[in-house]
Amino acid sequence: MTLLPAFVALFVSPVAAALVYADASRRDLSQRYRTIAAAAVGVASFGGFLAAAVFGNGLFSVYYRLLDRRFIAVTPIDLLFSLLLFGLAITALAVVGYGVASRYGPLAPS
Repeated sequence: MTLLPAFVALFVSPVAAALVYADASRRDLSQRYRTIAAAAVGVASFGGFLAAAVFGNGLFSVYYRLLDRRFIAVTPIDLLFSLLLFGLAITALAVVGYGVASRYGPLAPS
């Protein structure tokens, strides 16, 4: 288990949550929805980085199996880069999910 993704999550997750909260405020959504949306994105982002920290080697081997590539040894920089990319991808999916749900989903303003 490497702690770098968890450390990066301490900076990325609050930024993502703040961006969601600022967007919801700019669009004049309700206070309750702002808070829930920002908290959901923050928790999803932190969870993605935490999963990368805990299940790092397993995620890396699944990634290579999906690409149908064999690997014998993994360089440390390759492992860290892939784990950070996994956390950032989860964060991006959470922010995009908020955007789609708030504009076109059942909670979209009329």
